[in-house]
Amino acid sequence: GKRGRAFSRLRVALLGTPPVSTEPHFSGAPPSRRSKSAGRVPPRERLQRLGSLLTGCAMAPLGRTRRAGLLLGVLLALQAGCDTAANSDIDAFSLPGNASEASAFGRRLGEGGASCPWNFKVYVYEFPDHLPFRKWAKELQAQGTQWYGNEAEEDMFSLELLLHRMFLTSCVRTRDPEAADFFFVPFYSDIDFRMNGRKASPSAYGKALVKAFEGDVAEWEQLFGVTGEYWKRKQGWDHIVTMAAPLTSFTHEKSRRGIFHNKKMLIPPIVFNVELLNRFVKEYPACGGQKNMLVPYPGNGVQWADGTHLRNAVVDIQASLHSPQFSPAVRWMTGHLQAGTDPWEHLQQNWSGFSTDEEVSKILVAARKDLFAMSMYGMMHDCKPLRRTIREHLQRDDCLLCLANGGKRDLVGSGAKIASGAIHDKQGRRVKKNTHRQELTHRPLFCPSPAGDSPGAKRMYDVVRAGCIPVILSDDFIYPWSKEAGLGDLEEASYSLRIPTDALDGYESPQHDRMKEDSPSSREAFSFAVAESWDELPWFKETESKVSAAGGGLGSYLRSVPPMKIKALLEGVERVKERYFDYWKLDEGDATYKKAYLSDGKIVSLLAVEEAEPRGGAVGAIMDSLQAKLGAPYRAACEEEMRAPHRDSGRGYC
Repeated sequence: GKRGRAFSRLRVALLGTPPVSTEPHFSGAPPSRRSKSAGRVPPRERLQRLGSLLTGCAMAPLGRTRRAGLLLGVLLALQAGCDTAANSDIDAFSLPGNASEASAFGRRLGEGGASCPWNFKVYVYEFPDHLPFRKWAKELQAQGTQWYGNEAEEDMFSLELLLHRMFLTSCVRTRDPEAADFFFVPFYSDIDFRMNGRKASPSAYGKALVKAFEGDVAEWEQLFGVTGEYWKRKQGWDHIVTMAAPLTSFTHEKSRRGIFHNKKMLIPPIVFNVELLNRFVKEYPACGGQKNMLVPYPGNGVQWADGTHLRNAVVDIQASLHSPQFSPAVRWMTGHLQAGTDPWEHLQQNWSGFSTDEEVSKILVAARKDLFAMSMYGMMHDCKPLRRTIREHLQRDDCLLCLANGGKRDLVGSGAKIASGAIHDKQGRRVKKNTHRQELTHRPLFCPSPAGDSPGAKRMYDVVRAGCIPVILSDDFIYPWSKEAGLGDLEEASYSLRIPTDALDGYESPQHDRMKEDSPSSREAFSFAVAESWDELPWFKETESKVSAAGGGLGSYLRSVPPMKIKALLEGVERVKERYFDYWKLDEGDATYKKAYLSDGKIVSLLAVEEAEPRGGAVGAIMDSLQAKLGAPYRAACEEEMRAPHRDSGRGYC
């Protein structure tokens, strides 16, 4: 019909040869597999023509790119506008922000001679290099292993190393303790614990630190070789310490759950940590929430910071959009781009309450994704029944293009073929797609995230850094700066979804009976800071009855999220990633990051690069929070809180 003839004319304009059929040139097999007929325009020039024709932008010649990605490059150029239309298809998927935003953020951090935007000072204690944890750190940094290895397991427990680097290189640092408002204690507790054989009691240095919390600084001065007078000045309320791992605390008791380790933070110093429990913050809003600093899990991998994982994922997404499964959605998207209409608004206007299979594909194309939902985790920790239930839900028929890991290397779900199918490299060779977790995480729209060893896990942050909407399936988890939990002004609902674990068909949580008055566990049951009643979760409240009628499947829950809400969530994820969760920011022309790529091919953590400085949005958010803690405004409320009776709980909530 008219549509086919329009595509025919478009094809002639682009290719310079009459079409064989009325199908658009980018449907079916990727361009790299088509025959090179005489007189045909080269693919990269074809992309230039299409971009110029549809956008009115003058597109500069493109760099070398995979032909399988030509279509997505056009779509991205169309969405980005004329300023970025000259970039290649891969470049169009660049990290967020622009030069002006980067320079503005640099001024905010006091870079380039700009005045420091915060009016407080931090003194960093200088410990002798002969202390065991200092020696271990130096050796491991030189080797580029463990806490300094590239995305090694210990990377998630490197908060104390990251904070030390942050304060040493920040404009708030002072070398005069008399001028300091805060005192940072660079005791590497996690290195001290793990390199000492993971003992169930602290080392001599750990014990000295705990005694300093209590006002006894004799061993502090003897072992650490620094004065203890500043501990006494304000009884430690102006000191900053770090709890790098949620289940080891300062005293390393094993096999303890519930709020046991959180309660170790009920001390005068500000405790930087990666996990505050939902019920702990409700029970101790001043001493637990306002005093301490919940921050994102570290992510020190250079391939996150320089966009390598993102670029690799984009190549695979581009290839997926050439599969027959996406052809109708691609044609639909191109039609909206040609007409200058908003595809999201069109989806919303024609939405019936649940997205059809066709609409799911359209949503993915509009969002520049090729998987609907994905969850990757092992089965070696607590909450195994919940993890098994989520995996089972991701394999149901209602979960189109969903993916889970069936084992260390196995992928299951209807998205497995798209996730791991073959593509063509630059030489035209057929190769498998990359299925590393870091790259796969960039490809889904939703990322269901259950608890780890404890209610939180690093995955809750990695999915946001990868641009995926987190779906929290951990009732006791809260995000940093959560407005809902009273920790800040960042609304969790603006970038994430929560689904009560009890809502999942086939799963009954350990806290299922927590609201029953006759339950034996009700004596220890805690109130939650976020959503004490699940009716308080706005999205869940709207969809509970509708999804329950559909069988309570995770896929049905996610397909009931309205298109415009999905668009808003994606925008929220991008904003939160840049302003709150990223510790590292890549400046154009900065060669420091390249030093993480060693000449022998080995890659190390950015912490292993001595010159690398944390300059991401998380750093600014942390400094803003410290500014608000100046003078310990929570102290009176905290002291009163500690005199009041409290409930306790040793149970872990999945």
